[in-house]
Amino acid sequence: MKDEALRQYFLNSPAWHRQLEQLRKKHLAGYADGLIQLQDASPEECRAAEGLLGRHFVPPLLRYKVSDFVQALRASRFAVDSMSDLWLRLEGRPLIPRQQQKAARQDSIRAFFAAESALPHKEIAKRWLRAMDQEKSSGYQFLLPHIGKGPAAAQWLHWVCLALDRLEQHREPEELALCSYAVSTDPHALDTQTDAGNLLLHALAHWQGCPVPTRARERIALYRRCGLLLDDLSCFTVQRGLVLTLSGEEEHPAFAQFRRQERFCLVTSSQLAELEAAFSPTGRVYLLENQMVFSSLCRQENIHQPMICTSGQLKEASWQLLDLLAKTGCQLYYAGDFDPEGLAIAERLWQAYGDRVHFWHMGPEDYRAALSQKKIEPASRLQQLANLHCPALKPVAQMILQQKTAGYQEALVERYLADLCGGPEA
Repeated sequence: MKDEALRQYFLNSPAWHRQLEQLRKKHLAGYADGLIQLQDASPEECRAAEGLLGRHFVPPLLRYKVSDFVQALRASRFAVDSMSDLWLRLEGRPLIPRQQQKAARQDSIRAFFAAESALPHKEIAKRWLRAMDQEKSSGYQFLLPHIGKGPAAAQWLHWVCLALDRLEQHREPEELALCSYAVSTDPHALDTQTDAGNLLLHALAHWQGCPVPTRARERIALYRRCGLLLDDLSCFTVQRGLVLTLSGEEEHPAFAQFRRQERFCLVTSSQLAELEAAFSPTGRVYLLENQMVFSSLCRQENIHQPMICTSGQLKEASWQLLDLLAKTGCQLYYAGDFDPEGLAIAERLWQAYGDRVHFWHMGPEDYRAALSQKKIEPASRLQQLANLHCPALKPVAQMILQQKTAGYQEALVERYLADLCGGPEA
């Protein structure tokens, strides 16, 4: 009953609203004393304070000490013992000063890491836990907002520690999905796009002493160094005519057979990881975005130039192969569709390999020859073209922006074929 009367007295009176706001700020700041002060107090606010404190206040100035307010509360009919008692009775929950909140938060964070550290983990996991707890690094900032907000953060941390233990114990590489299932019974719990998977990347980067990777091929390389394999069947590229070598410049026998028979073959990410190098017999390789165009060209006779099919956006395996070729000085000739996506791939290649990249039949004249009746929709897709930075792509990008119509590689097959059978047109 007293609490209801207290709430009626303070919360239902507008004259107390601004004073309570200042009292709240003082309490949160941890000030046991200090001044409550209104320079523009109304007569009603002064009368409200006067009724509790028993002192006369003349508007517009209202000023009194917090300690005087607490003393008046104790002597009042409400029998409020302290500011903490006041807020508990007014709001039904404690109003904890920020310093105490911070100390309690730090205690909960220490307890969070201590609980996992107390488990019998192996050395790699222990070092990672120490780095997060003591150095506030290696995933700490990612995990911090989730600590204390349910059991999820502790679950992610436990899964990742178990995964590190598993990787330290096993010498043979293991698929990420199998490792994930072993530690969580969910084969996708440690996928890159999940929170636990993100935390795993921080842990692996700490283990290997490298930054957390931001690009797909860097992530896959980190997984591989730590003994984890991704879906190898769906991560592949297609090539024809390249020399793929093992250690000691020995050509890979399986891929050599395809090259001698002038046939294309699929190469997976893990197969590429086993290679020492990749060469082009002509010093260049031709990249085609379109699978059907690539397949059609491969059936033609007298093709002298090696080719790669990127199948649209480049998968990790394509990047791996291009990295190997770039190291041996190979020149890259790329042909894509004349639409925002095709030019975006060209831009990414240019950003990755600079002047080693040449755009193959991707100029304004080629666009005119490849022009279709297919409008580029929605119009928001065209914004990608306006954001291109590569100088060599800007003329054709501007033309596409004007036409708002796509052009397709199928129209340029004869031009491609002439280059592949004879000398290239750079």
